[in-house]
Amino acid sequence: MFPDLNALHFAQLVFFSLATIGMTHIMVDSNLFAPVRDFAKARLPEFVSKILECYQCCGTWVGFFTGFWLISCHPIMVLMAGCAGSFLAYSAAVLLTYFEAQSVVPSSKDQ
Repeated sequence: MFPDLNALHFAQLVFFSLATIGMTHIMVDSNLFAPVRDFAKARLPEFVSKILECYQCCGTWVGFFTGFWLISCHPIMVLMAGCAGSFLAYSAAVLLTYFEAQSVVPSSKDQ
């Protein structure tokens, strides 16, 4: 039977969202995780290193993981958490890129 979505608390969803976005960002972009990405690129199959370079791909797997631990172990919920993680991680990366671009590049109005 499908799990009851009403049993989820708002705090769980917020924590899931922030944990998924944060963990994905650490895995894809941080200096802390650079040695792991370099190791994956040098010694593991190519698809593993591709996962660690892509926000959407890594967000999916992080969503599976965080969904399993924070929301439910039901397979349908884990699958939905992976899809949500992919969307959240990619959306956060786009938003971050936009904010960085706005803070670095002067607009034509400033000149």
